[in-house]
Order: sequence, then structure tokens, then C-alpha cells
Amino acid sequence: MDTQKEYIIVANGRPYFSVSCLENLSAVIDEAKRRFGADVKVEVFLQTTELYAPAKGDGK
Repeated sequence: MDTQKEYIIVANGRPYFSVSCLENLSAVIDEAKRRFGADVKVEVFLQTTELYAPAKGDGK
């Protein structure tokens, strides 16, 4: 199955941005610190999504 990854950046408890490319993560965190100040609380959550593939015999 294909797995899709998304990194969700939260600044001060509120959703700020999300990226799917790990290489862009540090730039977005730096931007949040610039925008909200050095004392901003930044959290990063990894969300993974797998495509749904119904099993054989699931009603159809």
C-alpha cells in the first residue's frame, strides 16, 4: 500500500502550516519563530495516510 506522509506544524497550540517534504520542515519552523518570536512553542506532528483498498468480499 502507498503511504502518504505530512508534517503538521503547530505554533502556540494552533495549526500553522504543513509540508510533505521533510527538507522544507526547518525553513517553516524558522519562519514561525521569526513571525511569532523566539519564545514561540512549535510542535511538529507526523500524519500518515494509507490508501484504502477494500478486502475481497466486502459487500460487492
